[in-house]
Amino acid sequence: MPLTDYQRERKRQFTRTDVPTGHLPVHKWYLRIDDPSQIEAKQPPHENVSITRAINPTIEFYRFLYNSAGEEFLWGDRRRISDEELLSQITPETCHLMVLYENGTPAGFCELDIECHNESKIKYFAMLPGFLGRGLGGYFLSAAIRYAADLKQVPLILDTCSLDHESALENYRKRGFKVYQERDFVDPDPRLDGTIRADAGKHVPLAK
Repeated sequence: MPLTDYQRERKRQFTRTDVPTGHLPVHKWYLRIDDPSQIEAKQPPHENVSITRAINPTIEFYRFLYNSAGEEFLWGDRRRISDEELLSQITPETCHLMVLYENGTPAGFCELDIECHNESKIKYFAMLPGFLGRGLGGYFLSAAIRYAADLKQVPLILDTCSLDHESALENYRKRGFKVYQERDFVDPDPRLDGTIRADAGKHVPLAK
């Protein structure tokens, strides 16, 4: 069975020779939908699923979502910034934090930046532990695309990388996103300085 683009890049990344000590090799895909209004919304998988916008979320609630969803995929950026800096990023009117609930429990979140440089951007999209692989992600992503399109008729962009869930890239493509750019990066391993627990991200070897 042929390798997926994600699997091929994951394999290639760990053959790179330009990675400094304490850093991880990362490949990033940049994707876009030029006309999000053409994407059809999916039906929720069952009646106990809902999506709500969190207006002016508390720092504690936002960090719960970000840390819970991103820990296994080594999201360290926003763990490192102060509460004041984080508030400045999540409280502008252009920031729309959408939360997916199943039976009243947070199951995923999507952070949208509406009309950023004549584009809208999905800055973060993730399911929380325990809710992956149950058909919720496809529904939630389709709903987020339609939500963005209803607010602004501009292209919608996002990015994903080789540290993310192995199905993320394919999920985005299935919802109509197309890759327009790819780049290699190196990121400091957040497990080495205690930003994230040392045994997180089992799919990614600890940086040397």
